[in-house]
Amino acid sequence: MRRARLSRLDRIRIFDAADGVCCICKCQIQPGERWIVEHEKPLWLGGADDDTNRKPAHERCAIGKTTSEAPVKAKNDRQRANHIGIKRKPKSRPLPGSRASGWKHKLSGEWVRR
Repeated sequence: MRRARLSRLDRIRIFDAADGVCCICKCQIQPGERWIVEHEKPLWLGGADDDTNRKPAHERCAIGKTTSEAPVKAKNDRQRANHIGIKRKPKSRPLPGSRASGWKHKLSGEWVRR
């Protein structure tokens, strides 16, 4: 489910509420600099999807924040799936002769069951 895009007035209101300060690096966002509206506490960590959790951030700061959070989110998702009993998708058939297959290729050239 996609969230609704913020209107221009919403972005201005969020920018003014934070006095134009980046929520990540705490530096002033200068006119002409690229910035986005960032959730201070990520939604996947239980952050609210309202104006109390939305802050302006430099685009480069937000990319760095998202990159650093990606491994933590992936681990969280894996642990949650394991906890509620969702199994990993089984891999396709194993290569013949590999340890994962049920067959063993002997030096004599014959194939035998493991």
